[in-house]
Amino acid sequence: MTFATAGQDQSQLSHTHHGAGGLPSLGKLAAPVFWFLVLMPVLVGKAGLLEIIFPVGALAVGALLVTRDPARFAAFTWWLWFLTPEVRRLVDYQAGWSVISPVMVTPFAVGAMTWAVIAQYLPMLRYRAYFGFVPVMLGIFYAYLNGITQAGVAAATFALLNWLVPVTLGLYVALHWPLYPQIRDAVLRAFVLGLALVGGYGLIQYFFMPAWDARWLINVGMTNQGMPLPMQVRVFSTLNSSGPLAFLLVTGLAVLPAARGILVPIAGALALGSLLLSLVRAAWLAGLFTFAWLLLTMPGRHRLRLVAVGVGLVLCSLPLLSVPLVNQAIVSRFDTLNSMENDRSYQERQEFYGRFLIQALTEVRGAGLGTIDTATKLTNEDGQLGAMAFFDSGILRVPYELGWPGTLGYVAGIIALTVGMLRRGGAPPDPFARCAETAALTILICMVFEHTLVKVTGVGFWFFLGMAMAAKNHGLATQQAAVQQPAASQFQEDKQWTEA
Repeated sequence: MTFATAGQDQSQLSHTHHGAGGLPSLGKLAAPVFWFLVLMPVLVGKAGLLEIIFPVGALAVGALLVTRDPARFAAFTWWLWFLTPEVRRLVDYQAGWSVISPVMVTPFAVGAMTWAVIAQYLPMLRYRAYFGFVPVMLGIFYAYLNGITQAGVAAATFALLNWLVPVTLGLYVALHWPLYPQIRDAVLRAFVLGLALVGGYGLIQYFFMPAWDARWLINVGMTNQGMPLPMQVRVFSTLNSSGPLAFLLVTGLAVLPAARGILVPIAGALALGSLLLSLVRAAWLAGLFTFAWLLLTMPGRHRLRLVAVGVGLVLCSLPLLSVPLVNQAIVSRFDTLNSMENDRSYQERQEFYGRFLIQALTEVRGAGLGTIDTATKLTNEDGQLGAMAFFDSGILRVPYELGWPGTLGYVAGIIALTVGMLRRGGAPPDPFARCAETAALTILICMVFEHTLVKVTGVGFWFFLGMAMAAKNHGLATQQAAVQQPAASQFQEDKQWTEA
């Protein structure tokens, strides 16, 4: 965008942010009160009530914050992504197993509230900085309309939330660039505390295996997560499986160098421990890429701190690796990277590519949204996953599900936005912006392993892409204002002399 309209946009957003009298304090209390109300039924053994309290309460908090306090809204949505699967397991444990849970829709429903805000700022999409979002959303809507005819309205709509909500969350924070410092600080606080909680619970899960997590593993039959026993499970912490957990932890570790405080090293150490115990090799490689890219792009004085943080995290992981069973599990998993030809997972992936490559690339119309992944539950009467529920390739899933027209818009938009994100454009150095760029780029590269641009991993990509854009716009606007201020002061002084 240009900055001729910066003052007007900032005035509008600032007015929206402050709201009416009394609302800021109410917004500050809303999220803590919500989580207190979530905790109480669990403690008294009535978690079944959360099937109503959790989605309704979250929607109420989201409606309060989405227009009045974007910073707290962004932090609140991240907490929903962190904790919702665990809330669902507690509900199932105390109230009985349910194949389809309304609790799991909550983060998507709250994230969809950004659509109303974005609708007010649609003219902003004509600016080059934001225009890449247009073909992305058009490609998704094409696949949605196609999916309605293929899978039905319910399945296609649920898949639409999976694809579109992460995109609009990123656009939401990008459009609120005048509030970038507040959103940055709120998100950093959420990630520092969130990594400590999610990482710490992951270690508890590995060594003690809570009953509700074990029961859930048995009910869903996820054999690739290991046995529902202590020290025999692949850690998934508060998320649905080890894959999303591992990529979320990598995202958090990517932005952690921009945070400050005594809890930062503790959060990093706990997150690294759970990342190792997730046994997700793709996320391990992504973590190495994250560290290398940050070393290349961070401002000079921050590189030494980054190296110190990296060394500190490695040292903190040594006590964990000293446990024989832990060391054996991690080392044996790591050794498979040197002998991929003997690895069953790698062989299955290669077989899938060989069998499905031609079909995916020649699916001109596309299968449509709702025909793949968890949305297939809504196409079966028994609520079970369909035959195409497990699609082990992000690169192939995009053309297969979106078709040629949808893929063209989706990929073109992502390329335009990513190039724009990486283009410095004279913006002042910003450590958090470099961390956000790294997080988004890492998740994008992981598309070679699985579809990382939807659901919680997709939120990691689109949200931090939007934050990187907001950082650039805010930095350029601040820089421009600093240049114009002395000129305005000089003009005012000359005018006074002339009048005198």
